[in-house]
Amino acid sequence: MAEDLESFADAGYILTENDLVVDIDALSIDQIKEMIQIFNIKTQTVWTNRGVHFYFKKPQVFKGARSLTQLGFEVEYKHSGNTQSITVKQRGKAREIENAGVREELPDFLKPDRKSSNLLGLEEGEGRNPALFKQRMHLGNTKHWKQIINFINNTIFATPLPAEEMSEILRDSVDVKAEKDGESKIADVVMEERKVVKYAHQLYFKEGHEYLSDDEKLRAIIYEYCPGQKTRYVDEVLKQMDYRAKSVDESQVFDIRLNNGILREGKFIPIEYDDFTPYSINLEYDPDATPVKLVDDYLDMLSDHDTGYQNHILEVLGHTLIVNKEVKRLLAKFFFFVGDGGNGKGTLLAIIRKILDVKNCGSLSIDNMVDERYLNSLQGKLTNLGDDVEDEAIDNKKMKILKNISSCDFISLRKLYADSVSTELTPTLIFTSNHILKSFEKGVSYQRRVEWLPMYNKPKHKSGTFITDVTNDQALKYWLKLIVDGYQRLYKTKKFTDSSKIDDFNKQYHEDNNTALAYAQDLNKEDDVLGKRSPEIYEQYEVWCEENGYNVQGPKLFKDTICTNFHVELKVKKRNKKSQRIFVEFDE
Repeated sequence: MAEDLESFADAGYILTENDLVVDIDALSIDQIKEMIQIFNIKTQTVWTNRGVHFYFKKPQVFKGARSLTQLGFEVEYKHSGNTQSITVKQRGKAREIENAGVREELPDFLKPDRKSSNLLGLEEGEGRNPALFKQRMHLGNTKHWKQIINFINNTIFATPLPAEEMSEILRDSVDVKAEKDGESKIADVVMEERKVVKYAHQLYFKEGHEYLSDDEKLRAIIYEYCPGQKTRYVDEVLKQMDYRAKSVDESQVFDIRLNNGILREGKFIPIEYDDFTPYSINLEYDPDATPVKLVDDYLDMLSDHDTGYQNHILEVLGHTLIVNKEVKRLLAKFFFFVGDGGNGKGTLLAIIRKILDVKNCGSLSIDNMVDERYLNSLQGKLTNLGDDVEDEAIDNKKMKILKNISSCDFISLRKLYADSVSTELTPTLIFTSNHILKSFEKGVSYQRRVEWLPMYNKPKHKSGTFITDVTNDQALKYWLKLIVDGYQRLYKTKKFTDSSKIDDFNKQYHEDNNTALAYAQDLNKEDDVLGKRSPEIYEQYEVWCEENGYNVQGPKLFKDTICTNFHVELKVKKRNKKSQRIFVEFDE
């Protein structure tokens, strides 16, 4: 490799991961120069024997090789994924380079566009007029649409359309009549202009810089295109879109769009982002955000001035930003903030909604979550915030759904009047309660997933505007900085910050929830467990529960608790010359 071309007769530029070369050889040099002038292209330009190479910044997750573009001709895309190097000197002659070193963003009119047609060289009588009108419909109100249509007419067509026909096509709004059997055309226009896609069995559309899933709002948008039509006409347009919209692969990991970049796999990347993602937060991330005393005081109150506990709380909030299912499974948890009324638990949920935006937050109770019709509302959410859970034991049906969602396992859900579908959900489950809930299941899988976070301190000074004050613009920027810090710690360590307050509370909870566990704490493995039959120990446990007024757990749960706690198993062994199933050391 060398940095100059002097010592080589033939040389190539080795493409970096950030380079994308658009190779155009379908146009003449004059056509290319006209394109450069009309669209003000100032990126690095290398003239070739057959055309030109434009060097752009490669968009994220770009895999194209050859495609039509909005300009009506085909181009070839060269990048590190399909090309090692690009010729810059041939037979001793270096190619002419303009704007050396400049890498502009890839403009929309040069991006792959499979819905465009090849318009190069069309003449009258070859379908030129309807082809240009179709391209106008396809472009909708996208950026540069007028320049594109004029460029196609004047430069790409062999014979341009007359001025009067062009003036009709170049009107600011295309007249798409909402006529009988015209629902398909309306659907085409809405899908193109609103960038409609289908993800997780739901339609998403572009609203400003973000994608939304809101059928009611989409119906209202459709009605703007066909005013005066009956509701069944609007519904038919919606059905057309539902059947025909481009499907987005559910298995891919999406970025979270912020106003000044994205969150991706534990990192913040400053970038202008226009790709589809169901997740967007209308805030700017500043890693050096100025601390806000009111926020710090509130966190001190919640954590009882315990730094480890405070970091743990912020990591719980950062957990909502993890949308990679594999990473989320490593941190499979659901959370209960518990304590007396009036101590800031509900306020915390209101703050989370303010930071993440209501559209990213579900609000289902545990009872609602066992109904697949309600579960549908959690698609595309970062979290579910269930406030003020009632004092009712978590039964097996509720436990299953809590565990399945926290582990990103497949679950069934369905829209109203629709069939069930299976999908994986990733929202973080956060609940608050004034009560410590018992559970039917007591085992290790529940102990590993549930986390109780005690909060018994109450604010010393109450204010009617506290939520507004603690989520003003400056505070929200600081909150986001703290939460992203927690998110990045989770990605780095794959575990939550240790806190003795949380550990001690959860240990006591599981002993209270499972009296067999509490009883096992007082047993000696050598003297009280090894070599004993399960019924022997269980009888003593029953007596202990009766004497202390505790609930007696069933024999199976008791046996499982002993096995887990002491790392033992039941095997048939000879004892007193008789074969008996007794506890022995677990055989790995």
